[in-house]
Amino acid sequence: MSFLPLRRAGLALLAALVVADAGFSIVACSSTSPFDEPSEASAESSTPDGTADAPVQPDGGVDVTTCNPVKGPCDLILQDCPDKAGKKQECVVTGTTTFTTECIAQQASQQLPTGRACCPGTQANPGNPCLPGLTCVGRPCDDAGGGGGRCSPACCKGDDSICGKSDPEGITGACDLTLVADENQPIHDVCSYRERCKPFQVERCKVNQICLVEDKIGTASCLSSFGKTNRQPCTFANECADGLICIGGGDAGQCRTACLTPGSVHPFDASVEEGGPGAGGCPAGEQCRINFTDLPPWYGACAYPDGG
Repeated sequence: MSFLPLRRAGLALLAALVVADAGFSIVACSSTSPFDEPSEASAESSTPDGTADAPVQPDGGVDVTTCNPVKGPCDLILQDCPDKAGKKQECVVTGTTTFTTECIAQQASQQLPTGRACCPGTQANPGNPCLPGLTCVGRPCDDAGGGGGRCSPACCKGDDSICGKSDPEGITGACDLTLVADENQPIHDVCSYRERCKPFQVERCKVNQICLVEDKIGTASCLSSFGKTNRQPCTFANECADGLICIGGGDAGQCRTACLTPGSVHPFDASVEEGGPGAGGCPAGEQCRINFTDLPPWYGACAYPDGG
């Protein structure tokens, strides 16, 4: 099964995982606006403003029985499975092309609490290390200490209350990821717990993660990276290695080196102004020429002098 995402607030994100005991691979990303299209720094940029993606809190609260698209005999959020033969059960997603919910027996190996760092299962070993009702969302761990996820509950966009805080760091969770399968088929929403960072290697993320700048004020957080290098094709923001940014839509996306806009007012010390590729500067032959409308004015991307 291929990995396909939905999109989130100007960023398309990709993070592979396997849902506990469901036997299928899906990805973690979030809801529905395209990545900010770039423009030459000297040109006026026109991009979606992302307002349609802002979660709306209904007056009467979120109806947890209708917010997630996967239906079945149990509810992922309510975790309303009855005991069977005196044993506790949890509600999970099962299926290959058509998905449903199903009650399965809880396992003694499910020990990790909400927001705790975890190693997602794989096709060969799809076990769930998280407490019943939680899914380990993220990239499988590797021998280099990269990858890994968080134990995340199913949730409804517009209601972060179920997310709580990560254990033990205390990172506040947000219901801003959507698990999807092939053909952008949404499965259900989950919480994310993202550690903060600063771009240009000022405050770095863990190995195999990318520091993604998310908004106009420069909020940045860590997410699993798929390590693509400068000018390799990409569709999702975190396909690129740290220090790069995926620009361009659909099949035209390309990893470009992120850079500090020359002459801009920025929140870093002066060393960033002299940094090399990935640390504020551009590769040889490229210039910091691309700006974005929904990212800070000091954050740009490198291009050749002719714009290529």
